[in-house]
Amino acid sequence: MSASPRTQQKRTAHTCITCRARKVRCDGRKGTCTNCERLGFGCSYDEHTGVEVVQTDAAVSRIAIPRRRVRRACQNCHEKKARCSGSTPSCDRCTAQGLHCVYLPGKRSLPLASPATASATSATSAPPATAHPPDSPSYDDGHSGRSAFASGTASPAPASAARAEPEEDLVLRAFDAFFRHVHHIPKFSFLHRASLMERYHAGSLDRSLVLALIAITALLTDLGPGMAEYGSQCMEEAVSLCLAGMEKPSIVRLQALVIAVEHRIFSRRFSGAFMLHALASRFATALRLNYENPELCFLARESRRRLMWSLYMIDSSISAGQRDVALWPDAERQIHVHLPCNERNFEFDLPEATESLRPPPPEPGMGTAPMPDALGFMALHVRIQWMRARILQCTSQAASSWSQQDLTTLPLRCAELLAELEGFEERLPPSFKWSEGNLRLRTYSPRLGIFVMTHVWWRQCHLDLYRLFLEGLREALPRPMLQQLDPNLVARSRQGCYNHARAMADMFAQLLTLGSSVPVTDLDLPGCAYQCTRALYHGLQTGTSDLAFTLERVQELSAVCLRAAQQSTTGPAAASIQADIERIITHGLKLPEGAPDSPTRNSSDPASVTKSAIDTRLAGHAQLTPDPAALYTFQPSVPATSAPSIALPSLAVTEPPIPAPVAPSHASGVTTGSNAFEEVLSGFTFGPELYGMDWSTFPTGWPNQQFTGSNM
Repeated sequence: MSASPRTQQKRTAHTCITCRARKVRCDGRKGTCTNCERLGFGCSYDEHTGVEVVQTDAAVSRIAIPRRRVRRACQNCHEKKARCSGSTPSCDRCTAQGLHCVYLPGKRSLPLASPATASATSATSAPPATAHPPDSPSYDDGHSGRSAFASGTASPAPASAARAEPEEDLVLRAFDAFFRHVHHIPKFSFLHRASLMERYHAGSLDRSLVLALIAITALLTDLGPGMAEYGSQCMEEAVSLCLAGMEKPSIVRLQALVIAVEHRIFSRRFSGAFMLHALASRFATALRLNYENPELCFLARESRRRLMWSLYMIDSSISAGQRDVALWPDAERQIHVHLPCNERNFEFDLPEATESLRPPPPEPGMGTAPMPDALGFMALHVRIQWMRARILQCTSQAASSWSQQDLTTLPLRCAELLAELEGFEERLPPSFKWSEGNLRLRTYSPRLGIFVMTHVWWRQCHLDLYRLFLEGLREALPRPMLQQLDPNLVARSRQGCYNHARAMADMFAQLLTLGSSVPVTDLDLPGCAYQCTRALYHGLQTGTSDLAFTLERVQELSAVCLRAAQQSTTGPAAASIQADIERIITHGLKLPEGAPDSPTRNSSDPASVTKSAIDTRLAGHAQLTPDPAALYTFQPSVPATSAPSIALPSLAVTEPPIPAPVAPSHASGVTTGSNAFEEVLSGFTFGPELYGMDWSTFPTGWPNQQFTGSNM
């Protein structure tokens, strides 16, 4: 019987220590065996290479062999088919995304560390599978040996965030929809698509930003049934991750916070947006976002600029001209970065210098300097928002001061602001100006939305300035002050307001005739559509317009504004604005705003509002709201017998009021006198006037937004 081929193979007399430890056949080649040479291991036959021998408890000598691959991938990396570092107790990918890392035992795997040892070493790196107690110190300021913030992208996940990672297919669909339909909105344009996708596929994108992008995309676009509710859950988890890591701010978490603020505003959760915006501004200050950093690459610098200007635009919309509410009231002196570059340079990493916030002055004998090619509509949008903020500050001061000096300088101040607006339009290159041809060329472009909104905002700036002279509006000057101004100035301002409102309605009509759908916008377009409707009905009902407005024509133009608002923005806040436009179309504009309805007026018939009835109500117009230049129009109705607990000072007081008697203390049922913990029981009222909204009549019963500190 012949011997088998296996027994006939030549055996070597010697085996190197490495092959012996690996339990593989060694060819015994002198110098370095074939196996060690192929794998790059240290061979005991090599006289110039040392081999580390480890003495175990069983007194058995073992060699520490470098691993070429991990023993196995964790469950999360295995499901996503992503590269796993194999580190314990949590791999690098799960640590970066705040996931609970789980290693399933394998048949041939070496035993893992004991649960007691793993839990002791992972107290600050990964949450357990079950929720830990509320008083767990896992997220303290990095006093443990290992910090999840060392990489600058990881966020510790609270107990509520210990859920499964979103499916990769869903994440990619959300990213694609975001960059197709949402990214063009100026407040979201700080993300660079190529950089974001590269970081996501590498498994190092912060989980909070992923969840925030899913949430805002699900709110503004259609990702499928049930995605709106799922998006809200994602946003709550993203905010929790940002709050857990607020002592270690990062750019990525600040980006998630900015998206969260806008999500709160879209969802009509104004108190949460108000507080989160303050936290985001602190993040920006800590990260020095309002200063240039020349040490960074161009893409990083440009992304930081856009993020800073997004914060500024949110702040200007929240403050609505009230400097004591604004966090960035003086952008020229607080924000020391240039305007964003155009989209092509940002997308393809083409460095090019831009301008500062204030445009350069005209050169002597040369006229207005042409706009450089490096500036795009993102820079123009930031600049027009800055102009509008200064207009609102001017009108707010004029309506609240009531001093003779301010009234005297008002015409000159208005002329300066109008000259800046005209200079803004004059510098636009021909391809940037508003025309039917330029509009149609952008029909299927993702930049259609910002092109439309930049020109709409230019019209809205004129409305904001001219509304100061529309007697009867809440933000207008009272009749005694208007009578002290030049009648020609008042008449020209009113006519200019009606002309720009008519032009804005025509812009909406041209937008609706395009072959594509109306681009997704934030609340800017519905808010401007409301103010346009308001101005049109004011000209109709007061009879002060030279445009020969008829009821049918005004209703037709207002219906166009309503359609544009309905097709551009979704969400509870947008629905409220649309409902208010419908109310004006149905019942007309109540003048003076804020006054009770006249018993002789038929509120269902706009034509029944006669000029004599308006004059009668104007005579009693004596109180203004603290937001005279508000953009939107949602302010909850307050009964005459009650008042907000904390309000801005009334602007209608012309003489020192008589001190009211001290009310009894509500702080305690034990004491009856003064108490250091006394407060108004209803909490701090976050009305929409802090967001440029002045809803006087709200048909859907929206209550006052009360801040109780329980939910952001």
